[in-house]
Amino acid sequence: MAEVEIDRISALPEETKVSILSRLPITDAIRTSALSHSWHHLWTFLPGFHAYLHFKNKGPGPNLDNVGHILSSLRGPIRHFSLNCFPRKNQRSCLQHFLDLIFQKGGLWNLSLNCSGAMSRVQLLSFHALKDLDLRFVNISLPGDFGGFHQLTSLKLHDVCISQPDFQSLIDGSKKLTSIELSFNRIMLPKDAGFNGQPVSLTFNCPLLKYLSFDFYFDFDCGEEYSVKPKMIYAPCLDSVNVTASTETDSPLEELVWIGSAALKFMADIAHISHLSLNFNLLMCLPQVDVPHTLRAHFQQLKCLKLIGQLCYMDGRMFKVLCCLLRSMPSVENLELQYHEPWGFEKEKRLSECDPVHPNEYKKKEDGYLCLDQTLRTVAISMKNLRGLEDIMWMVHFILLNANVLELVKITYSNDNKVKSRLLENLCVVEKASAKAHVVFVNSSS
Repeated sequence: MAEVEIDRISALPEETKVSILSRLPITDAIRTSALSHSWHHLWTFLPGFHAYLHFKNKGPGPNLDNVGHILSSLRGPIRHFSLNCFPRKNQRSCLQHFLDLIFQKGGLWNLSLNCSGAMSRVQLLSFHALKDLDLRFVNISLPGDFGGFHQLTSLKLHDVCISQPDFQSLIDGSKKLTSIELSFNRIMLPKDAGFNGQPVSLTFNCPLLKYLSFDFYFDFDCGEEYSVKPKMIYAPCLDSVNVTASTETDSPLEELVWIGSAALKFMADIAHISHLSLNFNLLMCLPQVDVPHTLRAHFQQLKCLKLIGQLCYMDGRMFKVLCCLLRSMPSVENLELQYHEPWGFEKEKRLSECDPVHPNEYKKKEDGYLCLDQTLRTVAISMKNLRGLEDIMWMVHFILLNANVLELVKITYSNDNKVKSRLLENLCVVEKASAKAHVVFVNSSS
């Protein structure tokens, strides 16, 4: 007699099978209904919904109607909802319908919406159990009786349009926030506020906040929409901050001055942190406000400084900014420099405007650099192409000449080019302030 094969997967407990389905795309999970009677409609017990809906330029739009049917079919509370879509104009109202369905079922923990290029309008309902909120390319508002997201710990807003009162209410009503990421957001003033020529402000009173990423974005051509001018009121747990600026090489001087001034004031509010990350676009704005005379923030507890940006920005003006930063950070132990190459036309434009660094500028410094004298031990430089190292060799020289307790300079690159002998020779002849200093090249692609 032939042995009967046992379907061990179907014999699993129902909770286990639902857990398996939760790891599949929603469409694949629904298809399992055809496997056997024990799998029939088992997907309706899923605790969440994750979907990426896209369409080709010449094809039909995403079938968002199916999303509503799926949400209506789910039986229990919907804990997770993630939707990445490109709705057409006649489909943008669907998103509010989805949120209404989820609100009726209750229990939402994680909400992620990305409506690239659509700016769909939605009203955030009072999801009392919400822990993570990630919104991109949406126009959001809060209900009049909004009482806050009392369980929210993580907030990410990218290219979001929201009124200043709603924005402030969202921050103030989420006292458990530990992580906030804000970038490219546009703020609308109330209709009766009028235009006073100044960007709106946003205050942070976040007792549990540990990480903040903020992007300074200012556009004088956007009518009633303005960028946020942040003010840190209370954040005793704040430890790591990433500050960036969204500017172009041909940005108006007025924009650069405003961003530079606002960034300096904000940096004074966060001087107690231990990790700071800045992008070159932001550093480019600082010379416009005469940094050596205006950077009054002293980061006494800062241990790690990270600078990110394009190689073509590293010129004489940036060198002066870097020196000013190091003077205000007496306890820095780690310096990270992450470079990427610009587009060809942008590189040519920047190089034509470049203020070169003269060798006499980065010679041995006598005073004012406590971190170079006593604390800086590691420097990590990462780039794609080693050719860019020649453009910042002055930076390596400056560090080797002045860092008295330096132990390691690690240069990581990702292409297949070999380290040129003349680069090695250049580094070998550099005078080192620290006898323990080593320069190491690492090819991350090998």
